[in-house]
Amino acid sequence: MPRSSGKSSGSSTNMANNFTWIPAYREIAQRLLDWQDRQGELIAFLEQLRAQGLTITPLTDQDDKGARFLLQEIDPFTFFGVFNRQIRKEQRMAIIAEVIKLLGVQSALPKDFDGIPVLSALNSWFVSYRPLRKTDDVPRLWRVFRLALGENPLDQPDFLRAFDEALQVRHTNLNLTMGLFWIRPESFLNLDQTNRQYLKIKLPPSGLSGQYYRDAVRLQLAKVKSLPDLSHEAWVASKTKPELQSPEAQMTPENNYWLLGAYWSDNDPTDQTQRFLDEGVWQNGYEDRYLDEVRSMRVGDKVAIKAASTQRLNLPFDARGETVSRMSIKAVGTVVSNRGDGRTVEVEWDTSFKPKDWYFYTYQKTVWQLRPDEPNAKRLIEFVFNNKAQDYEWFCQEWWDVAKKKQEASPEAKKTNLVKPYSVDDMLASGIFLTEPEIKQTLDRLQSKKNLILQGPPGVGKNFIARKLAYALMEEMDDGRIEMVQFHQSYSYEDFIRGYRPLPEQAGKFGLQNGIFYDFCQRAKDDSDRKYVFIIDEINRGNLSQIFGELLMLIEADKRGPENVLPLVYHKKEEPRFYVPKNLYLIGLMNIADRSLAMVDYALRRRFAFMSLKPQYKGDLFRKWLLDRGMSEKLAGLIVDRMAALNQEIANDTLLGENYQIGHSFFCPKGGNYEGLDRTWYEAIVQTEILPLLREYWFDNAKRAEQIAEKLLAP
Repeated sequence: MPRSSGKSSGSSTNMANNFTWIPAYREIAQRLLDWQDRQGELIAFLEQLRAQGLTITPLTDQDDKGARFLLQEIDPFTFFGVFNRQIRKEQRMAIIAEVIKLLGVQSALPKDFDGIPVLSALNSWFVSYRPLRKTDDVPRLWRVFRLALGENPLDQPDFLRAFDEALQVRHTNLNLTMGLFWIRPESFLNLDQTNRQYLKIKLPPSGLSGQYYRDAVRLQLAKVKSLPDLSHEAWVASKTKPELQSPEAQMTPENNYWLLGAYWSDNDPTDQTQRFLDEGVWQNGYEDRYLDEVRSMRVGDKVAIKAASTQRLNLPFDARGETVSRMSIKAVGTVVSNRGDGRTVEVEWDTSFKPKDWYFYTYQKTVWQLRPDEPNAKRLIEFVFNNKAQDYEWFCQEWWDVAKKKQEASPEAKKTNLVKPYSVDDMLASGIFLTEPEIKQTLDRLQSKKNLILQGPPGVGKNFIARKLAYALMEEMDDGRIEMVQFHQSYSYEDFIRGYRPLPEQAGKFGLQNGIFYDFCQRAKDDSDRKYVFIIDEINRGNLSQIFGELLMLIEADKRGPENVLPLVYHKKEEPRFYVPKNLYLIGLMNIADRSLAMVDYALRRRFAFMSLKPQYKGDLFRKWLLDRGMSEKLAGLIVDRMAALNQEIANDTLLGENYQIGHSFFCPKGGNYEGLDRTWYEAIVQTEILPLLREYWFDNAKRAEQIAEKLLAP
């Protein structure tokens, strides 16, 4: 934890006598003993100071539904923490002055805070919010506080027992040693990170305990005359000795290194980083995954919170026009306790850490144990935990030397970089003719609704855009996590979910077989940290109620996951009920110009977000796309002008309208060089693709169709 100091690095034999805060802190602690039954008055007092403009610890509690209200109980260490936080010195002085008045303290107001460890301004409670706070949590902290002020507390079994009981309180761990140092600095040793690094103390694998703490204090008292002097010296050393300014000094070969995710898709906010920092924990958001990995985390292991994404522009190196994987490191810390439930480890977060970004070697899964014997992982460990810069030049050469990478990459490296990163910037560059805000809005709706339909007339690129959206959502060009089917009038539940079908190589025999969507759901369940996308072409060609069956409910965004299960129509004996995983996204494609197709019924419609795609002949993006690929100005102008005029006629026709306009993809051939395209190519497209469609539109008015043809093919 940080320290506050006004002294120089010089020391004297009796420095403890010069710490002016010690008498006041001792007397405040003694006086506070009489206030255990007056906690409401303490809270009211602090709220009064807040009203006066002083920076007071937030005292807003909350229930399990997030409703906020004033804290109704307070422990003595949280009270002490109000003036031992990372706030300005003048604020601390003003608060202590008021505390001295309230409690009738006779000692003089301190002139310094030298050597005092302070809490993070955002994490200064010793208890949790009410839903996780047990009825005896606050009394436990008052009990250890009271016993700590007794005679020779470290020799008393009652104190050691109370110490261990206090450690069972959520949000209380190493900060307990800090609080004990505040109230009795000559008897108790603060075991924050600064002291542990300075004294080369390694916490036991089982975590902090009363017995271990007693032995650690006795060991230091046998070496030094003053624990306050020791605390101040450790703080000075952390500022003047580079080797003590980072967690590197505490690292040993026994340490494990973990990168951990903090994204909880069902929570608001989805990013739980700040909550973890506030509560001094990291939590596994899954009830059925990573339990063994979390249980294996040991006291002393190094952990960091990470978030994987991609980046194409404004990179700190020359990316050769490529999109690269990026991993934002949001926080680092040390495991100080493992609750053994596979869900929660208590962490001493480094409050001085500043977030930073790492590139290339990334991993999307929630729990990633780094192996120091793997070269890329070793570089990552040094970057995250030892503050060493990333060698961009080395990674650029390594990552883009494809042949070498395939031949020499270790299994660990291969599993983290199987596919090419993909971003919104890549999507913009691919020729979809949508703006960045339109893309981001569509991705946001797909992310929240989980089901999206792209609708539009023929030739607007629905299929093309759907795949690009899938890549952008996954942030990777991973076709292995994309599945696609096309609905038609004969498509059934048995094809899509499960049913009795002919058995392969067994003539005349039928058996229960899984459909494509069922199998895709299982794949997504087994890889729940990564997104999967199922694309349905011509979604309105099938009988949707018949095809989806009971899944009409399960595909809803708030009906996903194992807490929402249903038995399938065709289910196997003792088979678990079925659910659609939260990491699976549906994209349907719908042609709105086909008269023979039924529109999507309302039951399914409300479960999807809709995005309408339109022809882009009038947009600057389409013309620029053609010209950038070498098409002549004359040919580009011919296409844009005549197709825009055609679409206007279609839109004005009362029997057709905008839904029947002709899309731009008819004139977007494959390849990146359009220099060889000429009028002959244009006329071929019109005669073989556009005119047959127009004759279908005006099947009852052949003359009108021929008039349109003459305009399109006019010299």
